[in-house]
Formats: sequence, C-alpha cells, structure tokens
Amino acid sequence: MHDGRGVFTQSLKAENQEVFGNNSDPDYVLLIMVKTKQIVVVFLLILMVYSCSEDKDNTQEVVEPDARSFFMGFTAFPYDYSVDALTETLENVIADSDIFLNHLDYGVPWNEVMNDLPFPVEVQNTINVAKNSKSSSTKIILTTTPTDQSRNNLAKYWNNAGSHQSLPAFWEGRSFNDPIVVSTFIKYCKRLIDEVNPDYFGYGIETNATFRKDDPDFAQFLNLVEAVYTALKADYPNLPIFLSLQDQAFDTPKTELLEMSEMLVAHSDYVAMSSYPFLYYENLTRDANPDLFADNWLEDFRNLDTSKPFAVSETGFSADDLIIDNLGVNAKSTEDWQKGYVEKLMNHLNTLDAEFAIWFVYRDYDLLYENTPSPPDILKVWRDNGLLDGEGNQRPAYQLWKQWLQLPKN
Repeated sequence: MHDGRGVFTQSLKAENQEVFGNNSDPDYVLLIMVKTKQIVVVFLLILMVYSCSEDKDNTQEVVEPDARSFFMGFTAFPYDYSVDALTETLENVIADSDIFLNHLDYGVPWNEVMNDLPFPVEVQNTINVAKNSKSSSTKIILTTTPTDQSRNNLAKYWNNAGSHQSLPAFWEGRSFNDPIVVSTFIKYCKRLIDEVNPDYFGYGIETNATFRKDDPDFAQFLNLVEAVYTALKADYPNLPIFLSLQDQAFDTPKTELLEMSEMLVAHSDYVAMSSYPFLYYENLTRDANPDLFADNWLEDFRNLDTSKPFAVSETGFSADDLIIDNLGVNAKSTEDWQKGYVEKLMNHLNTLDAEFAIWFVYRDYDLLYENTPSPPDILKVWRDNGLLDGEGNQRPAYQLWKQWLQLPKN
C-alpha cells in the first residue's frame, strides 16, 4: 500500500496500466500531495488487533492472549488532500503503532547514484522524512525496489520531475542482471541504509507478483537479488534485509508461485508477505467473508523456510462492498467481516511467531477519492480498508487493534 502500498496487487496495476497510468498508484498520489502541499508524511507499519471474548452463541470461551510476537503499524496514507488530513493521519498512526514503514516505491535516481552525485532535491527530501522518523520508541522499516510498478520491469527514474519518470536513454533496455544495473542498485541501497539507519531494510517489493518461473527475466532478476543480498549482508551483517512476496498472483498457479517464492526467499532474511484476502483473484465476485478462507492461509508461505522469521509487509481488509464493474469485481463485505479478519490475522500471526505487520489504510479516504479529478477505478480498491470510516468514526476492528497493541511484545 505499500504508501499506500501495493494493494489489490501490482499485477492488476500492470494489466490495467493503459487504463490507469502512473497516477493511479496511491503512493504516487501521496507523493504529489507531499510535493504540492509541502508536507512530510511518514509511512508506517501494521499488524492488526484481535480481541478474544466469549462466543456470541455462548458455546465456547476463547482464551485471550497475554502477549504478541509482532510489531504493529500502518502506512500513513491520508484521507484527503489537506494539511489537516496529513497531520491528523500522521499523529494517529504514531499513537496507534509501534513501528514505522517508510516505503520508497517511486523509482530509482539511476544517474545520480551511478555517478556518485547528490540525490535530486525531491528524492533527498523524501529520504529526510525517513531519517526524521527515527526515535528510541519505534522501529523503522525502509523499503525500496529495483522494479517498476508492473513488478517485472526495471524501476523507472526518480528525480525532481517526480516519481516513475521515463528512463534516461542510457538505462533503456538494460536487463536486471546488467552489471551497471546491479552495481548501481547496490550503491543506492547502501546510500539509503547509511542515511536512514533503519531497523529493517526491504530491497524488493512483491517480487513474485508478475514473473513466471520460466521467464528469462525472472532468471535475470534472481541474478540481481543474489548479488544485492550478498553485497548488503557483507556490509550490514546485523541488519535484517528482505524481499517481500505476494500470497496471490494472476495467471500463476499456486504451486508455481510457491516455487518462485522459495527461490527468492533464499536471498531474504525474512519470509515477508503482502496479503489482501478480501479480494480473491480466482473469483473476483466472492464475498469477503473471512470464514471463506482458511485460518492458516499464510502457512504455505511461512513453511518456505521455517528457519527465517515471518512478517506481513502489507495487509488490509475492506469494510464495505467493493464493486468495480469494468474489472469484474463485486466483492461484498461488512465492518463485522473486517473485524473478523483482524481477529483471524492476529491469531495467525501469533501462531506463526511473526515479527511485524503493516495495515493499509488507517482511515477510509473517501474525501481524497471525491476530490480527485476523474479518479481511476483502481483507487477504489483500498478506499474502505480503514479501521476508521470516512467520517473518522472508529470501526469495530479498531478496538481489536488497540487491544492487541496494548499487549506486551515478547
């Protein structure tokens, strides 16, 4: 949401790039807001909250947990294009989190990094946000990626003209394992780590999203991540360095998705997942009732390497019906189902001894959607994911979140 971090999924964004364009990405929208309003917004991280109580049918008492294994946080995506909305969102997510997510999914300043030049002002200002979010009471997650928003092409150019700019001619057509690409991306990651000094560093976002196992590009991407991971671990042996994965992908069988994921996890300290199960890719009209998917829906991915910590790098759940006619989406949902997902998620994460999780978004962005000229349909997907509704009222899931946040982290 990834920012509004990569939700629905980057695969859907790739399939509909001609329709939506770059402006459809919530991270891009937020970056424009930050630039035009001259506001600094911190991206935060989540893990939801679940409260155990007596079953409503009065048939079974559920044991309430006495601790949680994971840090909890949000992405600080605002609910409107205003200074007040940005400030209020930031204050609220700080109050209701114990970890920050700074999500740099804007492209890469390729020329500047290759030539050891200062970052463009817009890039440096965004990095300064991450630096200034450091404190003794919170953890920091910093993420970037060598891929563009299709998740299977080289990242676009990030400079003072904005994010996801066209690549300079020198970089066009270069493969992932091109030696210049590899060395430049390693330098970029090192500069980010040295400036921000994060507690966790992600160097690839939803890396299994749109590749197929036999794609030549996937083999080249594996060459890249192996080289980057090896170089970063040599210089930062005590820093957790990871790639994130998706638990669903369009047009990729589950067995193949798991096989690719296992290959990628070999170059990651964590098994870190992006999961938005309210939208089921195999049936876009299925209800978002959490009873319809297994309580252990992430276990197959967790088992890819049980020697490594597990984490949820992105998640969320709609509290209202999601209907996008031209994409064939008609997923019914309710606030109670959102609360049910929070309960299911919290329990599952504790069972998996998860390290952290990120929720997207804190409050429904109805106002932002309404104030966006000709809003793209893709922007509807996460609009009702908030633990607060569009008017700022707390949803039932919010109280669960708070109860879990108050538990000690072991």
